[in-house]
Amino acid sequence: MGWLLVGVLALPLPAHAQDAGVLQGVVTDQDTQEPLPGANVVLDGTQRGASTDADGEYRIDGLPAGTYTVRVTFVGYEPATRTVDIAAGETETLDLVLAPRTFVGQEIVVTGSKRPEKLLEAPVTMEAISAEELNVSGGGTYLSALSTLKGVDFVNVGINGQGISARGFNNHFNTRMLQMKDGRIAQLPGTGLPQGNFLPTSGLDLKTIEVVVGPAAALYGPNAHTGVVNVITKTPWDQSGLALDVRAGQNDLVDVNGRVAGIISEDFGWKVTGQYMTATDYRPPVGGPNATMADSTHYFGTSFHESALVENYEIESIRTEASLYYRLGDDWEINGVYGFSQNDNFGLTNNGRNRIKGWQVQYQSLQLSSESWFAQATHTSNDAGNTYQINGVATSATAVMLQAMANGASPSEARQQAINQLPALREANRFVDNGELWDSELQYRTTFSVGGGSLDLVTGGQYRYYAPDSDGTFLADAIGRDIDATEIGGYLQLDYRPTDRLRINLAGRVDTHSEYTTQFSPKAALVYTVAKNHNLRATYNRAFKSPTVLEGNLFIPIPVPSVAPGYVVNALGNYTGYVIQDPSGTVINRIDPLAPEEVNAVELGYKGVFGKRLFVDAVLYNSWYKNFISPLTTVANGITQIPFYPDGQPVDAPGNNQFNALSTYLNFGEAVVQGADLGVNLFLGNHFNVNVNGSYIYLRSFEESESGQRLLLNVPNTKLKGTMTMRDVGLKNSFLSLSGRWHSAYEFRSGYWDSARFYADGEVPSRFTAGLTAGYALPDYGVDLKLSVTNLFNNKRPDVLGAPVTERLIWLSATYSFKGLRF
Repeated sequence: MGWLLVGVLALPLPAHAQDAGVLQGVVTDQDTQEPLPGANVVLDGTQRGASTDADGEYRIDGLPAGTYTVRVTFVGYEPATRTVDIAAGETETLDLVLAPRTFVGQEIVVTGSKRPEKLLEAPVTMEAISAEELNVSGGGTYLSALSTLKGVDFVNVGINGQGISARGFNNHFNTRMLQMKDGRIAQLPGTGLPQGNFLPTSGLDLKTIEVVVGPAAALYGPNAHTGVVNVITKTPWDQSGLALDVRAGQNDLVDVNGRVAGIISEDFGWKVTGQYMTATDYRPPVGGPNATMADSTHYFGTSFHESALVENYEIESIRTEASLYYRLGDDWEINGVYGFSQNDNFGLTNNGRNRIKGWQVQYQSLQLSSESWFAQATHTSNDAGNTYQINGVATSATAVMLQAMANGASPSEARQQAINQLPALREANRFVDNGELWDSELQYRTTFSVGGGSLDLVTGGQYRYYAPDSDGTFLADAIGRDIDATEIGGYLQLDYRPTDRLRINLAGRVDTHSEYTTQFSPKAALVYTVAKNHNLRATYNRAFKSPTVLEGNLFIPIPVPSVAPGYVVNALGNYTGYVIQDPSGTVINRIDPLAPEEVNAVELGYKGVFGKRLFVDAVLYNSWYKNFISPLTTVANGITQIPFYPDGQPVDAPGNNQFNALSTYLNFGEAVVQGADLGVNLFLGNHFNVNVNGSYIYLRSFEESESGQRLLLNVPNTKLKGTMTMRDVGLKNSFLSLSGRWHSAYEFRSGYWDSARFYADGEVPSRFTAGLTAGYALPDYGVDLKLSVTNLFNNKRPDVLGAPVTERLIWLSATYSFKGLRF
């Protein structure tokens, strides 16, 4: 951060004239006349603004004389605008009154079109969770709030482990959904996975989380295949001051979050956030006298259960971010950020599970923005620490045990010998991940008047450079292959409004990849307002999922002595393609190198508000997929099917030339997927809010390729979700929120994890889980108290195959806030 601080301080400070004006005032509630601390007051067309302090007061200094449009927003209230004249050297007082918002849809979102727009008018399927909604949610982390979103498949795999996907085809290495933080990519460089719970951001710093559900590659490029998750944080002008949150609960949970932000001379802002969390995570089920097949999931094909192989189930998360902001005049802002996280956790993979120990993520980012321009450059690196493959330890322990028995030891003695060697076996199965990612973007936005209407233009380019480094532990750098990769993309979006009722949105993007073919991703959308606050939408999107570094360059020889001495399953990426022969040398199969996966999707949507009390959001979609990238799949057994590289070299583990099986990734099949999502948000006065949504997805057809792969959606066909929130009912300054979600039983297969192996009926069972969150505010002390109960009825079924049973979790928290920190 030193170079960034020096650079920012070296910039010339604007000389505010002595006759500059001042705008000040108080923001209050229309109904109660009480002040609203934390409201945002912004001068349109500039980047000038302020947030109100604990008394609802605001002040904006250094304003040149002129006429300004003042816009004030606050969570849960209708935005308001006023015009004010500022005279030279004078102080103008403008008090502002906000009315409570009675319906959703008017929220301003940016992720759907890379520009501000109302959620009601977005030309894509959009979901947004505000800071207020995040505050009333419970769960292990703030990502748990995504569980209630319409059209989203949510899985809970631990206290600090949550994942989301959309539109089907989930697996335990899902890279079809792009994660971003403040508009920049948030991805692990080595695996291509979203950062998820590795993201360094504290929950206290969240402004909103926006989710695009469905293909979004026309603006965001490869791997925005089924959607985008954009975590947006607060600036010091959104909220300055101090916030501290402490929570504690079951499973030894202790979690401390902090945020402090300040403003200097209206032009310089800063913030620092941090978190420390520790807990004991859930243990997978262990077979017993009354065990079911599902209780055998975490033996990984050996006699050793996972709990006998890991040191403990303690988890820990450390996060911190530091940001500097500087405003250059009325329109330009520069922002530099450093983020760091370190995690001890458990991660699901296609082969089994990883024990994550000391995994670190760091990033440095610099942004420059104005009303028309946005530029950013981000460097992300990660270090896997002492992370190891639990399934690999299980296989190694089995080999030790078998060898000991071959040497005359009894089964119990052999098992103990394997247990004694566990520290060395964990070290032997540790993998290195020191990957780096450089991501940059330059974007331009402007508006024209065309034919009596308005035309908004957004165009830009992105450059991404991936430099993975496994030190030969799980990638093909073990055999000297250059595994670096480059992506370059350019996009153009034209958004034309010829009338107040019609909006035409056209976009296209071209991406080149150093390893794969050029991709073109078009988008076209029509939004028609049939009546005020009632919009119909038709959208077409194409998106690609490029193979990740892992899918192209995986390199893990896995000994399986339980099959036969010298038997090795080579888990390899598919950058080159393979030839499979029988023992006589006859070619029986050819596997082409991986190509990008493609989807073309059509959506019909409706968003409407009835009487300012009922908000309805519905969408129907039809998606055509081809060239699916499979999960890790066995394509040669090493006995009757012998794998070779295209140049004729045999696929074998180093030093081994017998019984070499091959598991890899391949393209296969075509499919048609249909689905529907329906959401209803009902406001019963200012104190009650009910949200209910449901989703249905259906694999209408699937054409198998020569690979013989059978395609599974890997998500439930049916999902029902609901949330009811009550505020100030019976007790002022309180809230109570009840939520529930249910999904149908479904087939699931992702590498080792196959529901046909572990469940008698071949399906992950259906599940209903409920949550309760209650809170009470002590405004005179700046303290909020909260109680959360997750999995209220202690449902013992997992969300997804491979996850432990996430039992009931109860925690209490206290949050202290002091707003309006200035120097």
